[in-house]
Amino acid sequence: MVNKELIPLQMECTMLFQSNPYMIESPEGISIRLGRKVEDILPIIDLLLKQGILQLLGDEASPLYRYQEPRVIQDIDLSGEVESV
Repeated sequence: MVNKELIPLQMECTMLFQSNPYMIESPEGISIRLGRKVEDILPIIDLLLKQGILQLLGDEASPLYRYQEPRVIQDIDLSGEVESV
């Protein structure tokens, strides 16, 4: 698959899981739902795993994936000091 096609497919896959946050699916199931080939979906799944968007359930022989809410980290300054500009 051409690199420029990865981003739209990544968005499709992310939206599928965000729209169905309790869905647990195999790579084959994801490919059927998106109407794509399994071999096109696998690199996207790996990318979303690395980004923390998907979580792997099961093992390598029969992997299942589910959506993982991204962590939001905010730095809050509670010192009360105000910087002058």
